[in-house]
Amino acid sequence: KNKIERYYYNEKVIVWNQKELERLTKRLQDIEKDRNSPLLPVSLCTDLKGVKYDSVGGKGGGIPQSPMDRNIEAIYSRLDRNYEQTQQNILELKINIQKLEDEKKQTEFYIHLLNEESKKILEYKHKQNKGILQIAYIMNLSKSSVSRLLCDTYTDLYKLMSYNKEI
Repeated sequence: KNKIERYYYNEKVIVWNQKELERLTKRLQDIEKDRNSPLLPVSLCTDLKGVKYDSVGGKGGGIPQSPMDRNIEAIYSRLDRNYEQTQQNILELKINIQKLEDEKKQTEFYIHLLNEESKKILEYKHKQNKGILQIAYIMNLSKSSVSRLLCDTYTDLYKLMSYNKEI
């Protein structure tokens, strides 16, 4: 029973993860567009002071950099970090989706072996979250028949899975 519940739960999670993947892919494209755009994606803080030349030739020996340049560099470094983080999130999501699909395929094989009536009852029970009385009404069966069929279905699946050492 837990494997069946997990199967239908995984179906829902896969659909949600694919929507999340689409959202992240769009976000990645937007970041890429902002990175390659000649216009800055964020407005600059323009009331900045001028360049300090104190460090030229001094201890720091650094290249003089205006506050505007530092501001631009900060914007693009943030975009780069967001881009890398989004890529990482997409990769993790793809790995997660693949794991869920692999787990789902194992159970799907056993469900495929069931008769149509048992498949329908499982779908109503777990995918559509119907109660036994609702299933009985939809399928024109008695409540006890649905309960018995559901119990027999779980028993058959358990036997199939235990035969192949899946449980």
